[in-house]
Amino acid sequence: MYCRIGATASRPRNPQRRRLLSTVTGGDQPINHLPPTTCAIAWNHLLRAHICRSRLDLALALYRRMRALSPALPNSYTLPLALRAASSPRIASALHAHALHLGLFVHPDVAGQLLAAYARHGRANEARLVFDAMPARRTTMSWNTLISAYSVCCDPDSAMAAFARMAAAENEARPDTVTWTTLLSAHARCGKHPAVLELFGQMHGSGCQGNAESVAVALSACPYAGDLALAKGRAIHGHGVVKGVVRGYLFVTNSLVCMYGKLGEMDDARKVFRDAGEKNTVTWNALITSYAVAGMCDEAFDVLAQMGQRGGGMVAPNVVSWSAVIGGFASSGDNGRAFELFRRMQQQRLLPNVVTLATVLSACAELLALRLGRQVHAHVIRSMLDRHSLVENGLINMYAKCGRVTAARKVFDGMKMRDLVSWNSMLAGYGMHGLCDDALAVFADMARAKVGPDGVTFVAVLSACSHTGRVSEGRRLFDQMQLEHKISPTMEHYTCMVDLLGRAGLLKDASDLIETMPMGADPCVWGAQLNSCRIHGDVAMAEATIEKVLQAGVETTGNHTLITNLYAACGMWDDSKRVRVMTREAGLRKNPGQSWIEVKSKVFAFFAGTMPLSLPGVEETFRVLDGLYQEMEDEKHAVEDGIANIW
Repeated sequence: MYCRIGATASRPRNPQRRRLLSTVTGGDQPINHLPPTTCAIAWNHLLRAHICRSRLDLALALYRRMRALSPALPNSYTLPLALRAASSPRIASALHAHALHLGLFVHPDVAGQLLAAYARHGRANEARLVFDAMPARRTTMSWNTLISAYSVCCDPDSAMAAFARMAAAENEARPDTVTWTTLLSAHARCGKHPAVLELFGQMHGSGCQGNAESVAVALSACPYAGDLALAKGRAIHGHGVVKGVVRGYLFVTNSLVCMYGKLGEMDDARKVFRDAGEKNTVTWNALITSYAVAGMCDEAFDVLAQMGQRGGGMVAPNVVSWSAVIGGFASSGDNGRAFELFRRMQQQRLLPNVVTLATVLSACAELLALRLGRQVHAHVIRSMLDRHSLVENGLINMYAKCGRVTAARKVFDGMKMRDLVSWNSMLAGYGMHGLCDDALAVFADMARAKVGPDGVTFVAVLSACSHTGRVSEGRRLFDQMQLEHKISPTMEHYTCMVDLLGRAGLLKDASDLIETMPMGADPCVWGAQLNSCRIHGDVAMAEATIEKVLQAGVETTGNHTLITNLYAACGMWDDSKRVRVMTREAGLRKNPGQSWIEVKSKVFAFFAGTMPLSLPGVEETFRVLDGLYQEMEDEKHAVEDGIANIW
């Protein structure tokens, strides 16, 4: 029938032909006229037309109508087309059932597309079952698809096992460039970067020269290769130049910019960027991100400004570009500039993504800018991004650091899915405010939820115990961390324990713990011990600690200040003066304290004894302060005169 329609193409008055061609050419429109159910050829042509127009929803709707009208009509050409349109594992499983029912599951095309559908959706177990049911002689594409399924599932060990089976199989296809590239991707996706570079070398040793994709994957692993990272990156760069893939493939150029940027080699990153004949948004963003990560935020902003001007009208800064610069300023501590850029980004009518919002929330937390944080929270709700874990974790951290622990707990309780960061953020919130009972309750809930703690978790709960003097609980948790969870204590854990014991007056126990540390104590540990000596006025322990600090060569302004204050509190003025002189001779200088104030949704930073001139009403503020100081002096003199009259 369909052949007859095609044969009568010159007869425009044929209504059947007009209906069918209208359906084919109008692929984006709902299907009103369907071919007869006597032949699958016309249906297959319509399915292919919808898929070519990326209208997978219409392709699936057509397939359902086809099955409803004639369940036995789909053939070995229909099912592969329908599987290409399968947009979920559930649909792929349903089509698999249809193939079994029709007896078509062993057909090579059907089996191949079933394998591809399961691999695309990360269903490695189902893909393996389909693969094992295939005929004994499998194609290279089938093997590559199975390895790809393991790659999507982040299972590099199974991918490697499948590769080994493929290489060892007799009378079957051999690994090719795509096989090696898929195997490299499987390891890179799971963060096994040393294995990526080792496999890249094995690939060349086997005689396979690789392709542009394999070079890009290997370059992405270089920044994590340790001391030889730069050397390996340059070697792979040279290989790419020889093979002609650097100039021929833009994604390789982008990988080179990222690789040099992550290694801090900004001159090389800039040179690759400058030499690129073609640049897209990813290329510009790679350079912007590289500068931002390297802490060169002004340079990152300059590239952002150049992007729209030199992009040739085809490239303009997007949300990724702005987010990278905002994140760079926030990471370097310039949160005020980060806020300013966030507002400018909004003025460009660019909608922030979850990364942008999480960065801004982190800046709000650092500045204790609660009002701004609430405004961002409102924006998050309006944008319907409040259910993303990255944003929710940022909200918990922001509210906790701003002292609104109840609001942080409300966000935490409203989360549908909590990850380890969520639990740690809530624990840290309780810990920093000394709410030990709440912190221990959350830690118990975490255990019941079968979420394994990490080192950050124990820093949070130990800090909570330290603030409230819960020595027995702190010791139990410290032992539990090592014995039950096999987590080796870091400097942060020892600092918490020394602080816990010292605050409780157990200065000898704290000193003994410092002696048993497997690493040398850092300024934070010594500072915690000295602060405890100051609290309890234990001059003997303080002098013993001071001697150890000086022997260890740990000279910091904070420790010297603690020692000076300790001697002064005990009336040992000569010793206090001696330490002050030592501090000056060592060239140590205390950084002035910095404060922030939020006025009309804008944050102003200033140092002790100064006020930002840009702050509205700053002169009036100083006049009011001078008046208050004068009133305080007057009251002080009045009290002193009253006491004098009594005597």
